[in-house]
Amino acid sequence: MDFDQNLADVLTTSVKDLDPPVSEIVAESTRLGREQQRAQRLRTLRVGGASLAVAAVLCAAVVTSRLQDRSAPVRPAPAAPASTAASPSASAPPSALPSTSPAPSALGADARLTPDAMVKLLSDRLPPGGTFVKYQQPYADRSPTEELGAFLRYDDGRGTATFQLTLRKEPRAFPGDSRTPGTLEAPFSCDGGPQRPSGPPPGPLSCRAGFLADGSWEMVRATDAFVPGLYSYQVAVWRPDGDVLVLTEFAGTVGAYGHKENATRAEPPVPLDQWQRIAESPDWQFLVPRALVYEGARLTAGIPRAPFPES
Repeated sequence: MDFDQNLADVLTTSVKDLDPPVSEIVAESTRLGREQQRAQRLRTLRVGGASLAVAAVLCAAVVTSRLQDRSAPVRPAPAAPASTAASPSASAPPSALPSTSPAPSALGADARLTPDAMVKLLSDRLPPGGTFVKYQQPYADRSPTEELGAFLRYDDGRGTATFQLTLRKEPRAFPGDSRTPGTLEAPFSCDGGPQRPSGPPPGPLSCRAGFLADGSWEMVRATDAFVPGLYSYQVAVWRPDGDVLVLTEFAGTVGAYGHKENATRAEPPVPLDQWQRIAESPDWQFLVPRALVYEGARLTAGIPRAPFPES
């Protein structure tokens, strides 16, 4: 017998009466295929939604950063490290230390000058290490728009000294056309008064006068008071607007009205050329920044006031 033929007959007989549910199989296959497609779409949507969320967060961060950059103030670059020099004690008496605040001439002038503000102006320009030990306002009975001033006793460790500051209005007309004023025309001159002797301590010429670059008339003088050895340096500036500034420093103690004078040191504390630069500052004005007035009041609040003990 042919084996292949017999196998074929057996297989034919075994499946002859079978009735498979083809329609159900097709329907189930279709349902499973749809579910697989729906699951795939959900996974795709979830992945896409997560990507969009991340992108939205990143965009929001970038926009916020740019808005902050536009609205925030421009900050200067950090300053160079400060010097390691020792700073003065916070409890020390008011002293003449360089100021870190802007110069008054760089700010708006919106307040009247006061004697306290004059002390502050001087303090910012003195060498470090000195201390104001007494303070007097000798012109309290004058109009503050016409004359202001202060007397100060000062100690830099080398003997007590005296500072006299005066700013006033000059009624005489300023000479025009750069004409040198005569002795009777100017509020000050090199003629008259005690002159500094030629002996020690050595110093510059007794008195000289001339015009400054801004047109002001200036006198620079080194004198000897009636008490032997009580030397003084004086710089007087007459401006074209009529303001007259007179700064004087003494090598000793001087009362506000010129009595009880006493020589305490060889020379005034500030060299004459530096004293001249202090007087030539444009910050000595009747109108000054209000901040200077406040700073002057704080500075002078700790200085003992006159009357000076004259014993």
